[in-house]
Amino acid sequence: MGKNTLFSADFSSKMPLAYRLRPKNLDEYVGQEEVVGENGILRNLIKNRKTVNSIFFGPPGTGKTSLAEVLSNELDAYFEKLNATTSSVADIKEVVEKAERRIGNESKQTVLFLDEIHRFNKLQQDSLLPHTENGTVILIGATTENPYYSLNNSLLSRCIVFEFKKLKNLEIEKVIKNGFKFLNREYDEDLTELIIKNCFGDARKSLNLLEILIDIPEKNREKAINEINKNKSSNYYNENEKYNIISAMIKSIRGSDPDAAIYWMARLIDGGESPLYIARRLVISSAEDIGIANPDAIVVATAALNAVKEIGMPEARIILAEALIYLAVSTKSNSCYMAVNAALEDIKNGNIQEVPEYLKDSAKGYIYPHNFEQNFVKQAYMSEKKRYYEAGNNRNELLVQEKLNKLWR
Repeated sequence: MGKNTLFSADFSSKMPLAYRLRPKNLDEYVGQEEVVGENGILRNLIKNRKTVNSIFFGPPGTGKTSLAEVLSNELDAYFEKLNATTSSVADIKEVVEKAERRIGNESKQTVLFLDEIHRFNKLQQDSLLPHTENGTVILIGATTENPYYSLNNSLLSRCIVFEFKKLKNLEIEKVIKNGFKFLNREYDEDLTELIIKNCFGDARKSLNLLEILIDIPEKNREKAINEINKNKSSNYYNENEKYNIISAMIKSIRGSDPDAAIYWMARLIDGGESPLYIARRLVISSAEDIGIANPDAIVVATAALNAVKEIGMPEARIILAEALIYLAVSTKSNSCYMAVNAALEDIKNGNIQEVPEYLKDSAKGYIYPHNFEQNFVKQAYMSEKKRYYEAGNNRNELLVQEKLNKLWR
C-alpha cells in the first residue's frame, strides 16, 4: 500500500473489525480443525514447507480467505488475490508473469488466491492449468458451491479439495472474545450469546455484529438485531430453516401444488441459495417422485441443470421455474424409488443370489432375445425370481404393466 502515514493509520482504524482481526499465523486461526488442527492435512503440509494447489469449499465467513493469507505468511510467499467475477485470463497472465520474475530474482513462490473460482468458465479455468502444474503459482480457489459440480475435472485433478464447515458455537465465542480484547473492551457474556444466536456460524458476521452492538444499550440490542436482519434478504434463514424450505419445496412438487412449490423455491433464491443446488434437487425429484409415469421429467430436469450451469443468475431463476412447474403438474409415481430400495433391503438382509451360469460373461447357454419375435424370449434372469417393480396407477405405467403381463404370462 505505499508507506504508512498519519492518514493511512487513521484509515486502518476505520476498516471493519473482521478485516483488522484477520489471523496472521496458524496459532491465531480459529475453526476448521479437520483441515488445520494438530492432525490436519494442511497444517502438516505447511509444517513440512510443502505446497499444494487447493480448493477451499464452504459457506461464507468460515475462514477461506484468512487461511489462504495465513498459508502465504507461513510459507513466506507473495500473496496475490483475484476475484473470478471481475478477473480475466489477462489478469491471470499478469500474476503469472510477476510470479515468474519472483522465482527468478528471489526464489520466492506466489500464492494466487482466486475467490469465487466457480464463476470462471471452462476456458478461464483451463488457463490456470499449466501454471498450477509447473508450480509457477500455488493456486488456492475459494468457492461456496460444490467444486465437483462447478469446476473442470482437469483443474480438480491438480488440486486437493478442503471442505470448510460453519464454525461451532465455542469457536465463534473465541472469535468474539478476540474482538472484545482487540477493542480493549470488557467481555460481555450476554452480548456474546446474542451474537452467537444470530451469526449462524459465520465468523465475519459475528465480528460485524459485535462492532455494531457493542455501543448499543443492552435493552435495545434485540431491536437492533431485528432491524439488521430485516434489512437483509427477506429470507434470511439459518441452516435448519434452509433444509425445511427445501423439504417444503420437494413435498409441494410431490403433492402436485405448483403454487406452493414455486413459492418455496423463490424463498431459496431470495435467500441466496445456489441455483445449481436447487437444480440438482429437481433432478432427484424427477426420478424419485415421477419416474416412468413421465420419463420426460428427468430429461427436463437434467436439461434445466445443464442450462443453469451455462446461464447463471438472475436468468437461471426462469429456467428453474419452468422445470419446477413441469415437475409439479406431472403425473407422479415412486415405483422406481421403491423398487431399488426393496432390492437393496433384500441384499442388506443377506439375500445374495448367485449369477446363473448362462448369464455369466462368455458363458454358453444364454438365449439371445433379439433372435426372436418382439426381441423377447422367456428366460430366467435370477436364480430365485423376486418382484421389485410394482407399476404405479398411471397411464404410462399401466401400459408398461400390460406389456410385462403379455411378455411373461
